[in-house]
Amino acid sequence: TWACEVVFLCHPGTFRRVVLTQIIFYFILEDFVFYWGHRILHTKWLYKHVHSVHHEYATPFGLTSEYAHPAEILFLGFATILGPAVTGPHLITLWLWMVLRVLETVEAHCGYHFPWSPSNFLPLYGGADFHDYHHRLLYTKSGNYSSTFTYMDR
Repeated sequence: TWACEVVFLCHPGTFRRVVLTQIIFYFILEDFVFYWGHRILHTKWLYKHVHSVHHEYATPFGLTSEYAHPAEILFLGFATILGPAVTGPHLITLWLWMVLRVLETVEAHCGYHFPWSPSNFLPLYGGADFHDYHHRLLYTKSGNYSSTFTYMDR
């Protein structure tokens, strides 16, 4: 029934499994789409006119994670909403996904490698060290285009 779906009392295990599966799918899909979009933004013209705004900070910090040209926000934001657009998630799943994405991007731009950083527990997770390297190099030689994982950049 509708009430059962709202409070998740009928099948809480199923709901948790669906949420976890969707979140994992979103991270993998977002990382793949973001990688190619970010790589395109590092072409000479787009870097000069769009992506260079984000790279004004060679040593990023948390707030710079979302500091970008409006065109870049729309372009790379597509990667974040693609997964939920395809699966039509529950509102709680969508909220959780958005919170995790913001936390991930702030952590990647914070400039610190914390003991609780996911890169300490997930072998393919990039984290702050991985992304700091990206911001230190010139646009044509930077690499490290992925948002979350490192497998596309190997």
